[in-house]
Amino acid sequence: MVRTVDTLGKAAYHNLLVVAECRQCGRRAKFLAEDLARYYYSDRKIRSLPFKCRECDAMDCKISLTEYLNDRTREVVVWRPMKIR
Repeated sequence: MVRTVDTLGKAAYHNLLVVAECRQCGRRAKFLAEDLARYYYSDRKIRSLPFKCRECDAMDCKISLTEYLNDRTREVVVWRPMKIR
């Protein structure tokens, strides 16, 4: 039986990266699902995450998941979510 990965908790369990790509300018940002699960709660739906492009201020982002293999991937820039006071 195949189950879909639709929440941050499931994505964190499988060690996946959440990739947000702006549909207007094409800028991409990668986040560890584990970090996002700690920040937004693990039962949050991945498609409901509020990403905003830093370059063009657009809120229209395509969200996808990709596998993170740290023994095969040489360099990956991973962003970390944080609150600014």
